[in-house]
Amino acid sequence: MKLLEYEGKALLVRHGVPVAPGALWPEVPESGTGWMVKAQVLAGGRGKRGGIVAADSRDELERVATKMQGSRLGEEPVHAVYLEQKLCIAKEYYLAAMVDRDRGRVSVMASAAGGIDIEQVPHSQIARAEIDPLIGLAEFQVQHLRRALGLQDALGTQFAHIVRKSVETLIEEDAELVEINPLILTVDGRLIAADAKVVLDDDAVFRHPDRPGPVAWSTDSHFMQRCRELGVIGVDSRNCMPAPTRPSVALLGNGAGLTMATYDQIALSGVGVAGAIELHGALARGVAHTAEVISALFLLEADVVFINAFYQLRSTDALAQALLQALAAPGAPPRERVVVRMRGVNQEASKKLLEEGGCFYTPSLSDATAHVLGLVETLSKEAAK
Repeated sequence: MKLLEYEGKALLVRHGVPVAPGALWPEVPESGTGWMVKAQVLAGGRGKRGGIVAADSRDELERVATKMQGSRLGEEPVHAVYLEQKLCIAKEYYLAAMVDRDRGRVSVMASAAGGIDIEQVPHSQIARAEIDPLIGLAEFQVQHLRRALGLQDALGTQFAHIVRKSVETLIEEDAELVEINPLILTVDGRLIAADAKVVLDDDAVFRHPDRPGPVAWSTDSHFMQRCRELGVIGVDSRNCMPAPTRPSVALLGNGAGLTMATYDQIALSGVGVAGAIELHGALARGVAHTAEVISALFLLEADVVFINAFYQLRSTDALAQALLQALAAPGAPPRERVVVRMRGVNQEASKKLLEEGGCFYTPSLSDATAHVLGLVETLSKEAAK
């Protein structure tokens, strides 16, 4: 769950990381040095694409902000315009705290080469510290990072505070990434987070009921909003599909790997994939809930629905019952356009349910894929007549 810059900065401020005074347009923060007008988008590289503009007067500020509000930066919509006090910069640093899943712990990175993509910085110029989860961030690690950046005395004390608070933000907010790039040193000797990239763990949203949802969610499709309500992972690809987009396929799978592998297999065949849902443990919440998840898939309005489920221990008949329940509801697609590949416990009972319900069923992934592509080809020929 990526946050916009100003949302990430709000979390940093909550934990004591200093940022420049700012406000969302049309509010204007006080500034005697001018303003930075920033497009709030999720993609990086805003400055290179005209998404960050300096304004030295109120008239210039209003002109730039008005033009930026509601526009697009490349292919991405500008969700909001953030105005920030313009600062006089003496030096730029890089700082990030992140979850290193390969190592199973939090890692902190810092560099004196801030303001550019960290991938472009030589490894020799990046200082790292891996945090033992049983000990936490140790003082010697903070001092190691401080020395690597050459920060001493009062400046080193400021940096140490920001490192501690960045790690605190990552852990207490259930974030996967807290990146400050650049962390700027002003000419008057202050360290300030000039930008913030924060990625939260979707699975931990329930632990923060008082935290508002990201603004970017408000522009999501009804399909994506419904997926969040149901607690499943959805992908809406309709805006990314090249023309012609019809006919298209909607996918539902269990497990991220299986779902995305199926997605790739269909897409590489030249067929448009409208989107997908990963069940994400929905079956454990019962047949009725799973039927709601499947009904959410129908919101994609795809021409063919492909269900690909493989369970080693769980019975498949609950999923079969949920599918038939969803197909009986208004707005469901024709059953002859639903292809099910399902393997697991009680597989034969599921086969009987689905075939009697009018759906194509097979335990073979290759046969199911071939049937999906055959349906797409038939629909394409019919549309061309």
